[in-house]
Amino acid sequence: MNTSGGTIELDYVAQVGSLSPENRLRFYEILAHNLTVTVRAVWSDETLKDSQKVERMKWLNEIMHQITSKTAALRRHCYDYTEADTWKMMQHYVSLCPALAAEIAFATISSYQAVTRSVDAA
Repeated sequence: MNTSGGTIELDYVAQVGSLSPENRLRFYEILAHNLTVTVRAVWSDETLKDSQKVERMKWLNEIMHQITSKTAALRRHCYDYTEADTWKMMQHYVSLCPALAAEIAFATISSYQAVTRSVDAA
């Protein structure tokens, strides 16, 4: 993770991929939770039109579907989809709805930070 100019950057493939299997699973569990919080934020955003809310929630749902599937696969010790695959999937859905970019970045980075904070505290 790189902190520069007040922004935090995450090299998703390298950094998430380097987590232990247990912490990688925890990362995806936290990410799934954070994405549900993002849906709530979209739903309650009074500055958005209903059509904008639906569009954003549609793509968030697709990402959450893939993340929860990945979590289930990791629990079975099935590693068919790499972090590069997962990152590509998220980027694809963000390309379909660029307005989600900041929310996806925040959910992802805060999930990674939550896992690494708990590792550092141990």
